[in-house]
Amino acid sequence: MKETKIHSKDVYQSNFLRIEEDTVITSENIETKRIVIRHPGASAILPITNDHKIVLIKQFRYPIDAVTIEVPAGKLEEHEDPILCASRECEEEAHVNPEKIEHVMSIHNCLGYSDEVIHLYIGYGCKHIKNPLPKDIDETFEILYYTKKEVQALLKSHLITDAKTIILLQHYLALPWF
Repeated sequence: MKETKIHSKDVYQSNFLRIEEDTVITSENIETKRIVIRHPGASAILPITNDHKIVLIKQFRYPIDAVTIEVPAGKLEEHEDPILCASRECEEEAHVNPEKIEHVMSIHNCLGYSDEVIHLYIGYGCKHIKNPLPKDIDETFEILYYTKKEVQALLKSHLITDAKTIILLQHYLALPWF
């Protein structure tokens, strides 16, 4: 199974993503169109403090017109190492700095229409930073600290709907020391 691109045209371009309309030939020799969002990738990190508090971010997300609870995350800058991006986002959004960062996995969040890869990490031994890196100018968020039981209740009540956050929380909660 393979599709071969025979033509591509840019439909839209912003400072960090591009939308293409591609004409392809399927493995069954059918010509069809594919709309693809080209994205530079992102990193997300689940910060865990020394006293085992789970740090999450509450913020408004315009595309779904809702306030969400998420892990700190952000897009990769050009040629940026994903682990450095995760560390940067941890500081900017959660105002903590991890002693140790563990890569959990990399996911394709919306592979039906986007090439975005999100690199998922857990940051252990996070300590509060008095003067963190500045947040992006258009970001507004609240930093939240949860216990394991509180996070389990949030997941059970479906108050967290963000896929990267659910994956990281479920991975962390499944670790053997719990």
